Amino acid sequence: MLSLFAIFLAQAPTRLPDTVVIETRQAAPLADASPSVSRLDVTAATESGQTTLAGLLGGAPGVYATEQSGEGSVGSLFLRGTNSTQTAVLLDGRRLPQGFSNSYEIGRYRIFGLSSVEILRGPSSSLYGANALGGVIDLRQQSPLSAKAGSTLVAEGGSYGRGSLGFAFLSNNAVGTQAATNGASVSLSASHDDGWRPNGDRDALSAYLKQEWRLSPNLVFDLVGSADHGKAGLPGQDIGGAGSLTDWERDSGWLLSPGLRFHDADTEATVFWSRAGSAISSVTAPYANRYLLDRDEVTAFVDRKVRPDLTLGLGVSYERSSFEQFDVVANSLTWADTHESLGIWTRADWQVTAADRVRASVRDDRFTDFAGKTTGEVSYSHRFTKELLAHAKIGTAYRAPAANDLAYGTHLGLPLRPESNTGNEIGLRHEDAVPGALSWTLVAFRNELTDLIDYNPSSYQTYNISKARTQGVEAGIETRPAKGLRLFGATTWLDSEIRSTDYYLGTGLTGDKLLRRPSLTLTVGLEVIPNDDWTFGVSAAHLRGREDFDWNSYARVSLPNATFVRVWVRRTLSDNTEISLRIENLFGEDAPPAAFGFGAQPRSAYVGLTRRF
Repeated sequence: MLSLFAIFLAQAPTRLPDTVVIETRQAAPLADASPSVSRLDVTAATESGQTTLAGLLGGAPGVYATEQSGEGSVGSLFLRGTNSTQTAVLLDGRRLPQGFSNSYEIGRYRIFGLSSVEILRGPSSSLYGANALGGVIDLRQQSPLSAKAGSTLVAEGGSYGRGSLGFAFLSNNAVGTQAATNGASVSLSASHDDGWRPNGDRDALSAYLKQEWRLSPNLVFDLVGSADHGKAGLPGQDIGGAGSLTDWERDSGWLLSPGLRFHDADTEATVFWSRAGSAISSVTAPYANRYLLDRDEVTAFVDRKVRPDLTLGLGVSYERSSFEQFDVVANSLTWADTHESLGIWTRADWQVTAADRVRASVRDDRFTDFAGKTTGEVSYSHRFTKELLAHAKIGTAYRAPAANDLAYGTHLGLPLRPESNTGNEIGLRHEDAVPGALSWTLVAFRNELTDLIDYNPSSYQTYNISKARTQGVEAGIETRPAKGLRLFGATTWLDSEIRSTDYYLGTGLTGDKLLRRPSLTLTVGLEVIPNDDWTFGVSAAHLRGREDFDWNSYARVSLPNATFVRVWVRRTLSDNTEISLRIENLFGEDAPPAAFGFGAQPRSAYVGLTRRF
């Protein structure tokens, strides 16, 4: 029977149910996914004025993502309280270039040109290997074989000298009802921001590419790529004049990855090679360093339906990473090394009954420079109704030691072990029979983090000792209770604790909370579309229970609670032209968004133009 929501939506356009790839690395209905999986619609986000990856992720349950000094600046990302270095970030399933600490600088990536962003929270190394300790984020582009051809131009300008320009182009050879056999999509974006603090200017360029050729009814060749370049001052730290060293950072990255996908009634298989690199230069007086990172990966995996109720999978991944650190001034370190790893995994997906499903996977990784690691996970789901799914999971994951963990050597020459997480969760997912009518998730989770890498503050040599725990409850909801009305929200309650420390520079003792993570995050919003010409929206994000470290007083400090409100308006001028207005931080909240000493971006207004061809 159709729900009450379906009656209200009867006049709305029909759309197909959403699918996600991130949970199993194969496309599957969102309604069958774990409640720890989120799919964020980039079109809806950009229409509400979102421009950055951190801004988009910040509205998802279980995620705290924030930028230190405004749009596109250095960002922090915490999935269920884990560190920024403990989340893998992908583009269409390919790992994006990492930084010297194995972290991903999410401020480098824009959402313009993407179709969706998928999030998998919780330990996920059994399918994704290194850095999936806290979870995985996958930036998804449109398939040029199935998407509508056309181009889009977006321009925006406003407060503090901020201006941005984006152009996206998609073409294919589809004719009438005949499906495309080849197609390509390209998106380019550029932005500049003067900033509102001394030395706070930023410039960024980014590009995404996806090319697909259908070689046969069951075989597709694809080429995925990205490139980015940014340069920024470090706000508030201008230490010199013309011709002097001034604190700044320059970074760039690129990815190029060809691959093959095979699909028939019983078998799904993927193989790809990817080549990625990063170049990072920074000056924070009296130090000046330059880092070069290159990474090759070859990954292949196949899932085979051996019985109508049982699918088995097998995968292998080889990675080779090269690191170089150059000294720009005499007191900086010079260091170079190459790491290699080989991972093999297997998985099973068993539909036990019409309502019960069991999934299990195990993976073994071996490394040239540190101890190996075996990870796995087991999950069980039960479908109560067509709309309501219950899910439980226990899994393990790891974060491989980074280049800067090994640059100064290890304590007593002992090999480092990868940082580990044993996580468990239980939750519910509801997806209404009418797509978009009502969707909600509720999850309780716990992570036990062990073998965290610590270091001696006098020698900078590293070793495994620290332990921590994060636990909490997360929930998200989106509903369209009437035509032209969308309501959405997400909340996370997080309890974090340092379980043991040794050398920790005094920033935390056993029993203390982990720094910067809010105890409570809450986002609520509504969007009203009274007719075909106008869209009005407002949302609020509330943060409370954060602590940071003040290096001046050498003491922990409590960050003030804060509520940031944003509004947006869109006006459709024609079928192809729209104008928009957005206001960020409507009430001028000045509490730190990310860290002590980094105040929130003041009230800001931006006007935009969108033109489709």
